[in-house]
Amino acid sequence: MILEQGLREYLLEVAPIAALIRDRLFNMVRSPQSALPAVVIQRINTIRQVLFCGTDDLVNADMQLDCYAISPQDAWGLAAAVRAALVDFTGTMGDPAGVYVDQVTLTNERPLTDPDPGIIRVIQLYNFWYLEA
Repeated sequence: MILEQGLREYLLEVAPIAALIRDRLFNMVRSPQSALPAVVIQRINTIRQVLFCGTDDLVNADMQLDCYAISPQDAWGLAAAVRAALVDFTGTMGDPAGVYVDQVTLTNERPLTDPDPGIIRVIQLYNFWYLEA
């Protein structure tokens, strides 16, 4: 399972997040007609560790999560729920054979007005260390 799929499954199982977005969790692009609030996941960077004996299965990836809403309060509320679910997470994301995540760190968080008028988003950048199967 890839990290994006495991992360998506995990976030949809977190009750406070699921209550806010239901199934409105997108990979890379949010449908312009989709209801809000919503979350978009996008991989920004991946670094694989090259060792003397080959490439390690432990991978470092930066993931951007954008929390969209109509009001700043709702966007920050959704971002807070995502932050609570991810910061310092260690364990398996996704089904029992999902992706093992060793560590998650929030490295940046900021608001941004969306090109779509009236939509606010909070951008969060997370650093993941995970095992790639």
